[in-house]
Amino acid sequence: MAGLGNIYVCEALFRAGISPRRLAASVAGTRAARLVPAIKAVLAESIGAGGSSLRDYVRADGELGRFQDTFAVYGREGAPCPHCGAPIQRIVQSGRSSFFCARRQR
Repeated sequence: MAGLGNIYVCEALFRAGISPRRLAASVAGTRAARLVPAIKAVLAESIGAGGSSLRDYVRADGELGRFQDTFAVYGREGAPCPHCGAPIQRIVQSGRSSFFCARRQR
């Protein structure tokens, strides 16, 4: 999804139950209807947590963001899905890692 960071795309797709392997043109109907609220929720929660501090990001006050403490899929390859227990998978798309649950996201 253009304009969103990779972390937020992975987390929003997970919440919406959409596979990162799915072609954008095939995301319609109920899938599309779930995606917009999922994106809004992920972004609102991230802002509320001060962002994601993975390497060198800090907030304006110098503190670390805490959103990474709540990731469901991002960076959790091999860990159990928080919803179904299946292992989180990682694929590389356009040089970027995408993390997802193949059982939950279709």
